[in-house]
Amino acid sequence: MAGGISRVGLPWVLASVFASQLSLVVRAVRWRFLLAQEMRINIWSLMSATFIGFMANSLLPARIGEVVRALVLARRKLAPMPTALASVVVERLFDVIAALALLGIGLAMGPAINWRAASVLERTGLTMLIIVAIGVVALLIVMRYRSRVLHSAERWMVGCDRPWAARSLDLAHRFLEGLCALRNGWHVVGVFALSILVWLPAVAAFQVLSDGFELGLTPAQSTLVFVIVLFGVAIPSAPGFVGTFHGFCVAGLALVAGIEPTKAAAYATLLHGSQWLTTIAIGLGCLLADRSLTWSGMTGLARES
Repeated sequence: MAGGISRVGLPWVLASVFASQLSLVVRAVRWRFLLAQEMRINIWSLMSATFIGFMANSLLPARIGEVVRALVLARRKLAPMPTALASVVVERLFDVIAALALLGIGLAMGPAINWRAASVLERTGLTMLIIVAIGVVALLIVMRYRSRVLHSAERWMVGCDRPWAARSLDLAHRFLEGLCALRNGWHVVGVFALSILVWLPAVAAFQVLSDGFELGLTPAQSTLVFVIVLFGVAIPSAPGFVGTFHGFCVAGLALVAGIEPTKAAAYATLLHGSQWLTTIAIGLGCLLADRSLTWSGMTGLARES
């Protein structure tokens, strides 16, 4: 495996790393579209928060980075914590929808794959589609009956003489604001288009490094391998998806392109390791420059989750 890694030229690795980090930049741009217009948050602040959050995901358990990047905005007084956190929930819903679209495109445009691989991908896609459908229905219900829910909560608060009641109502109101960030149909289309753009550089990172390894993957095959890895790392795992990423990447390469395990493992190790180290380095740099959140603050969140 070490011999396979050593034969890959540095330009291939750097191009793959650049594409993977570009995906996070696009993610920050999309986040801007998911937050209320009146907040007018600087894109550089969103990029910094995004890199800090993904750095935390790479080092800490329980995907605490999703909470961390919302907390960064709150600490900078750019967005209320519940609103920012709710926007992350909506963002992740669009992530899955875009990934399902890529899965369909990859299956439709890619070369014929064996029935076993196609069956696995179709079953996985169907499972994720059901989960997404439930999420979309829940979001639509919340959007439709938001005022009624808040009115009921206000009536309950009047009869509840507790100091925490008013605070809880305010948090619920701000969280619902974040969930209902989608303003109209065109806004939904724009966010979906940006969601596709989030994943395209990530797919390109897989493709570029596969060219460096001379795996012979087509763009459609790289897309399918990427989606397999993406759905695989959704399973609770070690910080940074160590082991999970590699296992699903090796399995995806075998299913989609018949790549033998040793070469696939070398590819997965270099792909994941280069992205992991770069994300941590950039995230730590943003954390040191920001000073709105400390490392001890992030580890405290991880212990509480």
